[in-house]
Amino acid sequence: MLKLLMKKTRIFLFFIIFLFLPLFCYVGPGAGFAFVGSFFFIFAAFFLAIFNFLTFPLRALLRLLKRARNLKKAKFKRVLVIGFDGMDFTLFNQFRKQGQKFPNFEKLAVEGTFSPLWSTEPPISPVAWSTFTTGVNPGKHNIFDFLTNDRNTYMPKMAGSEIIPPRRNIKIGRWQIPLSSPKIELKRKSQSFWKIVSGKGIYASVLRMPFTFPPEKFYGSMLSGLGTPDLRGTQGSFSFFSESQSEAFDISDGVHETLQRLEENRFSGRIKGPGHPFLKGNPPMEISFTLVLNREDKSVEIAVGREKINLRQNQLSPWIKLEFRAGMIRVAGIAQWVLEDVQPLKLYLSPINIDPEKPSMPVSHPKIFSVYLAKLLGSYATLGMAEDTWSLNERILSERNFIAQVYRTQEEREKIFFNTLGKIRDGLLVQVFETTDRIQHMFWRYLPDSGSPAPRPSQEPDVRGAILESYRRMDDFLGRLFKKITKNDLLMIVSDHGFNAFNRGFNLNSWLHREGYLVLQAGKKTSAKWYADVDWSKSRAFGQGLNGIFLNLKGREINGIVNPGAEAEALKKEIKQKLLKVVDEKLKKNAIKAAFIREEIYRGPYTVNAPDIVVGYAVGYRVSWESAVNYVGTELFSDNLRMWSGDHAFTRDQVPGVFFCNHKIAEKDPGLIDISPTVLAAFGIARPAFIEGRDLKIDQST
Repeated sequence: MLKLLMKKTRIFLFFIIFLFLPLFCYVGPGAGFAFVGSFFFIFAAFFLAIFNFLTFPLRALLRLLKRARNLKKAKFKRVLVIGFDGMDFTLFNQFRKQGQKFPNFEKLAVEGTFSPLWSTEPPISPVAWSTFTTGVNPGKHNIFDFLTNDRNTYMPKMAGSEIIPPRRNIKIGRWQIPLSSPKIELKRKSQSFWKIVSGKGIYASVLRMPFTFPPEKFYGSMLSGLGTPDLRGTQGSFSFFSESQSEAFDISDGVHETLQRLEENRFSGRIKGPGHPFLKGNPPMEISFTLVLNREDKSVEIAVGREKINLRQNQLSPWIKLEFRAGMIRVAGIAQWVLEDVQPLKLYLSPINIDPEKPSMPVSHPKIFSVYLAKLLGSYATLGMAEDTWSLNERILSERNFIAQVYRTQEEREKIFFNTLGKIRDGLLVQVFETTDRIQHMFWRYLPDSGSPAPRPSQEPDVRGAILESYRRMDDFLGRLFKKITKNDLLMIVSDHGFNAFNRGFNLNSWLHREGYLVLQAGKKTSAKWYADVDWSKSRAFGQGLNGIFLNLKGREINGIVNPGAEAEALKKEIKQKLLKVVDEKLKKNAIKAAFIREEIYRGPYTVNAPDIVVGYAVGYRVSWESAVNYVGTELFSDNLRMWSGDHAFTRDQVPGVFFCNHKIAEKDPGLIDISPTVLAAFGIARPAFIEGRDLKIDQST
């Protein structure tokens, strides 16, 4: 009788869940569903909508008057700030000396300004672009690396944003039903210059700015950039399908799936998507596809869902829609295929991007903005790092096919940019293009003086000259832009840092272990990934991210042993002094150019969240791939044999960025920190007290 009653209870509960599934809203992989069916919220939302509708004319009139009043003070009615991520001042000048022509960059240099641009310490994208955004040092904006440290687990976590899952769930067998809403939190602090500008009633559009996920609300529009996850909740995990059960190499940043043979040339496969939010452990939702292979013609026909495409070898497909289901909820994604080989069969699937037409997580502000652009211009990448560098690193995607993917992404961004530019007659437009950064990371090894030990297999000119071509393409973009602006517009071109060679990896955690700061469990000489074998009761320091060392501080880390105050300060100085003496015996070179105790370079309320020591590597060196995943080994140095052969995690004086402007500036030595107050001054807006940068004093007469 009891068993029958329990069975009927479970059936009743599942019936209730089934009825209420349409009232849930998907907000992200692993984050679950948010219940939005409360009568109170429906009631409140209804009356709020009525209120907004009735007051819209008055609000629009007040905004129009405010806009007109503030634009009267503006030196320029339209300001364009464009980022060419990673464009290097030294390399650009080297190309010029070699006789390479960049007519549109030259035009800016002659008629306006061309200068090196100071980055941040460390000069890496999240830190640099956040300083650009806010006009303050990292101690005030809270971004110090791509990753930060989880004080409770010693595990790395994303520094820019955090998806916080629902706190309450109902668990029934293998099912779990969220009862509260998940949250997505932007970790960057301080205030963006576009929010200040829009607060004056001046429209702002911000496209693909790094570390703007989730997008903030302001008077304007935004597409989030670097830091926006894929549909699986990662920063970009591709899929690779082949006939074999295993591959001869480790696919550490992707998913390998074996295709099932149905007939001689007909196969089936399964695509792993986001985690199922109703099941314990969030196992991935899957969708199936079939593939018909024509080896002679070097082509395949792929059928997935309602999509069917014919694909030739080494051809990048258009965006293909993928739909994953959890109950009555559908989660939409888009991805691109590449047929890498037919003998044996090798098929690449890009990371599954959030579909901008049906976004399951916020990728734009307002939400309709991403939908509008997709309807108007077609699907486009939403993943923060849409150019799949890891698939090239793992040698899944060929060099030529990677380049094709990079420029397909560039074309999408340009379409959106020029469409937006055509609609802004006065106001602010900010856009970041990442082409130069992605190409330099992966093809620096082909530069004649790179010294790279990484393979250079291609003899094709467009591969060997990929970096030069990326600079030419940016120059071509400027030529098309010049046709759409006048001297009454202010144009600034900036890069967040420059570039140089990454030839040798320094295993920071192995060094900390050798010096006695990081201690392994008894009997262990090496540790697996993610500090699996570390004895935290005896460890005093550990590395995290690209440039950081954290102390195992008592009262801060969960198993901290270093006393705050005098003991901690003495330990930081000791580690700093030892780092500066680290020598690579193979090359007889110092691997570390500078080491900064955090208070030496940061100031502000969030300095407490920074690494205790920031490591500034000498050109040619960077934290090793092993140390980046918290591995502890026996060797301190290793050759970097990966395709990722260029980098910028050095010190800012070694990798200056670029600053171009279509007007002269009065101030010398511009830095990223100066862009925010310069934009505000261009609109006649007084610099807020919290901003540390300078107005570069744009000369309107030039």
